[in-house]
Amino acid sequence: MKYFDMYQMQIIETIIVLAIIFLIKFVLTKLINRRIKKRNFSLERRVIAAKTVNSILTLVTLASIASVWSVDQSQIWLFISSILTVLGVAFFAQWSHLSNVTSGIIVFFNQSTKIGDKITIMEKDFNISGKIVDIETMFVILQTDEGEIISVPNNVMLQKPIKIENYEPPKL
Repeated sequence: MKYFDMYQMQIIETIIVLAIIFLIKFVLTKLINRRIKKRNFSLERRVIAAKTVNSILTLVTLASIASVWSVDQSQIWLFISSILTVLGVAFFAQWSHLSNVTSGIIVFFNQSTKIGDKITIMEKDFNISGKIVDIETMFVILQTDEGEIISVPNNVMLQKPIKIENYEPPKL
């Protein structure tokens, strides 16, 4: 009981932080699931979105709890900056992969294209046409009229002009 009295405020603040994080997670999960159902995304996309939200919220939770328990912030910043430096070097070596993942997030939440749309990617020498079968983390999967499956890097979807054959404005 002696320790409870000593750390009573930190325990209460920790419970409040956890409650707020769970509330934020609940709201974000509902919003993302609504968007996924509206856009007809596959189950795999929902899993990826849930993992991303959980990862970000875990980092926010750890930082908040460390702040509540008065962990030396200079040591936390040193640790975070070291990790980010290593990740920065790794991502610089894999710049195109990072670009595809970032583009995948933008394409995922973008209103212009969705699964089932027939599109043409306007290339300088050769146009690519097909129906969007899936939008993955790194690639958009197209199926041509001949039944061929083509994977297009997500950053191409942002860099090249795209003609949408059956475009319908999003319903609000």
